[in-house]
Amino acid sequence: MTGEEIVRQARNASKGFQLKSRKFSGAMTAELMKRVLADEGIPTSARDVFIRGIPLEIDLIVPHRGQEPTLGLLYGPQQVAAALEIKKMGSFGEQTLQTIRKNFNVLRELRVPCAYVTLEERHSYRHRATEENLGGFPCFTLA
Repeated sequence: MTGEEIVRQARNASKGFQLKSRKFSGAMTAELMKRVLADEGIPTSARDVFIRGIPLEIDLIVPHRGQEPTLGLLYGPQQVAAALEIKKMGSFGEQTLQTIRKNFNVLRELRVPCAYVTLEERHSYRHRATEENLGGFPCFTLA
């Protein structure tokens, strides 16, 4: 599935909800990314999971093969191949970037790889997420 097809599905799902809801948008985007990654053979966690010892909610985790979380939502740092921050429409300003950078740095201390994934981003937006303004963490924009 191409990035454009994924974005189209997300837009259609949002229209189908018929109301503007950031909670729905976030949940739908995480579920869509879970499905897309599964189609590529990449296993993921449930959405909104945790890593032992860190008080941060993580959108999605790509666990190392064969790793199972405690109670379906708690991973040890060594079980995590990547922690993903998932957004539908990109960054909403400098505060968003600061929070993501801070959270990723906490995870980096435990040697947990992190990446930012957004379906859409405004290229001319001053506060868009980039590797540079997230402190060297990988950023992926699908469209």
